Amino acid sequence: MKKLSVPVVVVVVVALWALMGLVRIPKVASEQPDIYGFGQLPVLLDGRIQPIDSTARNAMQVIRHKSTGRYARNGGEVKTIPAIEWLLELAAKPNVALTRPVFRIDNEEIKDNLRLPKDEKHFSVNDITAGNNFERLARESGRIHSKDASLRTPYEKSLKAVADSLLIYQRLSKSFRPQHSADFDSELTQLETIFPTGMAAVRAHETNAEHNEDDHHQFSGLIETLIDPSIRDGDRSGVMFWPRIIPVDTSWQSLSTNLLSSISTAASAESDWKIQFHPATKAYAGMISAYAKEEGETFNNKLREYQDYLKNNGFTIELSKTGKEFAFNNFDPFYKCEILYVLAFLLACGGWLTLAKWPNQTAYYLIALAAVIHTSGLIFRMWLEGRPPVTNLYSAAVFVGWGAVILGLILERIYRDGIGNVVASSVGFVTLLVAGGLSLSGDTMEMLQAVLDTNFWLATHVVIITIGYAATFVAGFLAIVYVVRDFVANKVPFDKTNRSSLTKMIYGIVCFATLFSFVGTVLGGIWADQSWGRFWGWDPKENGALMIVIWNAAILHARWGGIIRERGLVAMAIFGNAVTAWSFFGTNMLGIGLHSYGFMDKAFAWLMVFVCMQIVMLTGGLMLGTLGQAGKPVVQKSGQAAIGLPPVAQLVIEALVIVASFAITIFYLLKALGIWL
Repeated sequence: MKKLSVPVVVVVVVALWALMGLVRIPKVASEQPDIYGFGQLPVLLDGRIQPIDSTARNAMQVIRHKSTGRYARNGGEVKTIPAIEWLLELAAKPNVALTRPVFRIDNEEIKDNLRLPKDEKHFSVNDITAGNNFERLARESGRIHSKDASLRTPYEKSLKAVADSLLIYQRLSKSFRPQHSADFDSELTQLETIFPTGMAAVRAHETNAEHNEDDHHQFSGLIETLIDPSIRDGDRSGVMFWPRIIPVDTSWQSLSTNLLSSISTAASAESDWKIQFHPATKAYAGMISAYAKEEGETFNNKLREYQDYLKNNGFTIELSKTGKEFAFNNFDPFYKCEILYVLAFLLACGGWLTLAKWPNQTAYYLIALAAVIHTSGLIFRMWLEGRPPVTNLYSAAVFVGWGAVILGLILERIYRDGIGNVVASSVGFVTLLVAGGLSLSGDTMEMLQAVLDTNFWLATHVVIITIGYAATFVAGFLAIVYVVRDFVANKVPFDKTNRSSLTKMIYGIVCFATLFSFVGTVLGGIWADQSWGRFWGWDPKENGALMIVIWNAAILHARWGGIIRERGLVAMAIFGNAVTAWSFFGTNMLGIGLHSYGFMDKAFAWLMVFVCMQIVMLTGGLMLGTLGQAGKPVVQKSGQAAIGLPPVAQLVIEALVIVASFAITIFYLLKALGIWL
């Protein structure tokens, strides 16, 4: 019991820290605007109902590459700012929002062309559009947009990303308040009051009859202020970051469309003109104006009135769902898992440097805790989407990490040597890191592609084949552990028993991966036959799935036939990481085929970094084996093929491969970071 005291205490403390985000919903002082209540209001965007908080976070992810802002308010110290607060400021205080440094720009050439400080990373709209920068951006963006994506230079891709971020900013600024409105609530009230006399003045003006010209000018000015000429974009499906915020019966409308509908309906009457604005429009007008004037009590009253309207008019389910998604955003389970996996990895590695058992035990319990949180996050996403766990590249990365963690925990439970802990924590962290990068494109729970809109096959083919991919990664990372342990064998004992047990782990996991990847690929063919009328079409994604099956089968056959032994198995398992990464993610980056719906421009450089690092690891593992053979006579064993080269020649070839692969790694790493042009 005493031995377990340290692991138990650590896990209990960490568990309490993790749960704090779930039970401690952020609140503001009673006299302040309830920005978090505003963040829970439902809107329709990307084909699904979501809270405004998610809209704000996703926009900030694209613009700033983080879900929060960080800047000083009112001349105070620099602080982390919730995305919903930034969005409210964008809607209610546009002039202030223009000064907030929320746009991230890393490309040095863009900074130079826009005359931005090179030692800064975050800039405001005023910084980016100073002087004639806006005109230059618009002109360059138009030129780049007409150019084929595959022919764009890194500078052009980065510049387009800046232009796209500015477009998102502009759309959001007009989603909750007409662009030219100064006091939205007051303007709505004035238009309601003056509408009958204003319409009469307009009709009289059209017929050159006598009328009050002041009424005509005031009415026309209000109409021009409240109606946006780009209203059609707000209700066009697929438009990024243009939420529909007004619930009309069972459908939703953008603010501009709803305003135009109310004005058009009132103006179409023959006489007795009277306008009625939608309660949601009036509620948003009241909240935005109150926030601009810093009237917290008025803001909260308008917020409660709108919440009551939604409850009393059949939108209780939407309110409940958005409230739960807000809590999920606040909990941020996958970020917490990343922290737990890093802590567990350090403890597991530390366990190899000491005879004490508590570091490895603590690591195991932390990974188990992280697995529970990871699983809860997956289940909650499934509930929000109404779909199985894998629907896009982001969710696939999260699910692969989850599968790898479960397999690692099973291995650790069986062998209790820390290897399962190291693999589970490292793969779990890396996959969630990849998922974080994939989330920079926006909403990770967007509406599915038509080809994926089948829950049965999402729950069978996609889940099974993804488990196979996860197992292949686990085998590869076990092999990397083998190479690392072999490299530091003088510091961390790595005897024949440990080598043998680790090799058995790799072999067993490869068997598991072969089965699941093969069954998943066959099920995918059946799905393709039902969806497209053919079982197999040599689509890049299909070829990638087949590559993984063939590679895993090749490992097993090479092992059974004596072509490879222990170190050969390790090398092939490591290269399995490269095969799986390319087949799983790389095929989507080709931009061709029926499965090319997960493309991310920057991801290719990171993919190449990962692949080259795997080549360095597998060649390094072979070099360690060659060094062990140097100076020894080569003995041909039964069933074992000889390479036919002396150890010195093998070492030279392996060194050349390592140097070349490492050089390519550095090159693509610089490209991924935007340093290499």
